[in-house]
Amino acid sequence: MKKLISLMLVLVMCTLALTSCGGANGSPEAVVEAMMKVMTDFDVSGVKDLLPDEAWEKMYKELDVDEDEFWEDMEETFEEAKEEIEDADGYKVEYKIGDVEELDDDEVEELNEELEDLLDDDIDAAAIVTVETTITIEFEGEEMEMDEDVEYTVIKYDGKWYIHPEDMDLF
Repeated sequence: MKKLISLMLVLVMCTLALTSCGGANGSPEAVVEAMMKVMTDFDVSGVKDLLPDEAWEKMYKELDVDEDEFWEDMEETFEEAKEEIEDADGYKVEYKIGDVEELDDDEVEELNEELEDLLDDDIDAAAIVTVETTITIEFEGEEMEMDEDVEYTVIKYDGKWYIHPEDMDLF
């Protein structure tokens, strides 16, 4: 039972914190879809495209860690989470990208103030994207299901859409 609780904590963490790439930055829905793919596939290679490069660079500096070391640690964390999941029978994540609510100019300006220390320039736009998730785990004969609607703030910066850094729970 302790292992099941540990597994659920990993899933909750992933749902809230991680939940892609190149073309994934073309719309609010696409970048959230990419984040959910990272979460469900435990694919660390997609994480870097979820935030602007300037945000990553400032985070490395803030954490006093070099880029290679950070990504090695991230890869290890993803691998450990993936191994925990593989130990569970019947693990399944289903999600549906829901509503997209564009933020007005005042709300975008508020986000610009929040992000001024993180990004070199102002964001162009922002939106709230709702994701309806269902996580089902069967472990040692017990099935647990968690349904949750999660809202992510996405920002448009330098022509591309990204997850708001606070929604990645890294800063």
